[in-house]
Amino acid sequence: MRRRELAGILLFVAIVQFAFLANISQILYEGYSVKDTLLSDLGVWEQPSALLFDTSLVLFGILGISIGVVLWPDKKLNFIPLLFVLCGIGMLIMAAFPISIEWAHDVGAFLSFVLIAVAALACYWTFPGPFGVVSLLLGIISFFAEITYKSEIYFGLGAAGSERMIIYPLFIWMAAFAAVLILSDENAPRDSLLDRFFAWTASKF
Repeated sequence: MRRRELAGILLFVAIVQFAFLANISQILYEGYSVKDTLLSDLGVWEQPSALLFDTSLVLFGILGISIGVVLWPDKKLNFIPLLFVLCGIGMLIMAAFPISIEWAHDVGAFLSFVLIAVAALACYWTFPGPFGVVSLLLGIISFFAEITYKSEIYFGLGAAGSERMIIYPLFIWMAAFAAVLILSDENAPRDSLLDRFFAWTASKF
């Protein structure tokens, strides 16, 4: 099995298990509101949803680190594998420190979501074509939502709704990235925008 294919499968598993377990956790959380209850609230230790939700974060963390390790030798992906490793570490931090321990949870959230948004943006230069453009747009949407969420500008969606506007674009991007990894050939000639820029620069000297 090729490295990219394995990484794509691992990423797909990470997304699917999180989607299922997070939704089941919402059912276990009494009075859960999509508008007013943050996803991170599911992991607070006093809640019946905590064990399931935190388990999902741990699984995502382990899989994220594994994806980064599998892709590490793939130089065509630049620093994207490193960002997945850091994202995995962030997920483990969020599992260990629920939102009730805000400073530590925020560190985990930064590693998990801000850096994965950076990975989405990086795909614009790494993968020429439609996927690069879609990656750029989803990364920008997530960054914009992060800024407005921290500024407590919720556009009528509530804090929890605004939080989802950070997370959902990134999960859509990761699902698309998983498909790209499975279908792309790491042995194909380097053809990213960065590669083209460096080739053009070298031709001038």
